[in-house]
Amino acid sequence: MKSFKVLGLLLTYPSEELQNNMADLIAVLRQENILSVKLAGKLIDFMTQLGSRNLLKAQEDYVSLFDRGRGNSLYLFEHIHGESRDRGQAMVDLIDHYREKGLALNAKELPDYLPLFLEFLSICSPREAQQTLGEVVHIVAAIGAKLKKRNSGYSIVFEALAKMTDARIDEEFVRQALIEEAARDESLEALDREWDETPAFDGIGDAACAACPSAAPVDFTAGRSENNPVR
Repeated sequence: MKSFKVLGLLLTYPSEELQNNMADLIAVLRQENILSVKLAGKLIDFMTQLGSRNLLKAQEDYVSLFDRGRGNSLYLFEHIHGESRDRGQAMVDLIDHYREKGLALNAKELPDYLPLFLEFLSICSPREAQQTLGEVVHIVAAIGAKLKKRNSGYSIVFEALAKMTDARIDEEFVRQALIEEAARDESLEALDREWDETPAFDGIGDAACAACPSAAPVDFTAGRSENNPVR
């Protein structure tokens, strides 16, 4: 379903190219017609506004939302594994899934980057895509809820994603994420401390991840069958 890739593109750093192609992206959503009329209307309104915004302002808002601190990080496994060794193995497993579908990564790409993950879903069968998205829908819903609290238009993208799977959302995970977001120190000093370099996968990150909302590890093989394997 190309709609997954469209939503992923909306979550990339705003560019002139993205704005120039917004009408084509809207056309894809209308053609596939996956979302409800009401939700699609809200999403298209957001896309239209993003396509016509002052680009520098749109980029500034994007960085403020997604790049300053880990609360709304678009790297999925940060919300579960932090910088622990478990994240490294989860990365390897996800890369294997990508390769099996013919999706190649360049050296600078991390596989848990949400827009890349959504591109992967766009080349899966609808059933595979829905099942695989269901494994991370609690993260998607939590980020969306936090963005909605900020009155950010980006929240509609996450709301749309959450509706594209039948998987049950872990409401406790979302609630805990909102509590932690409300208590987060967003001063420049706190952000500097949060982004202090920690050696990846050295075990130190296990302790850091104790502050994350509790969630089960992601298992992208869940729900697969012999006739329709995810892997």
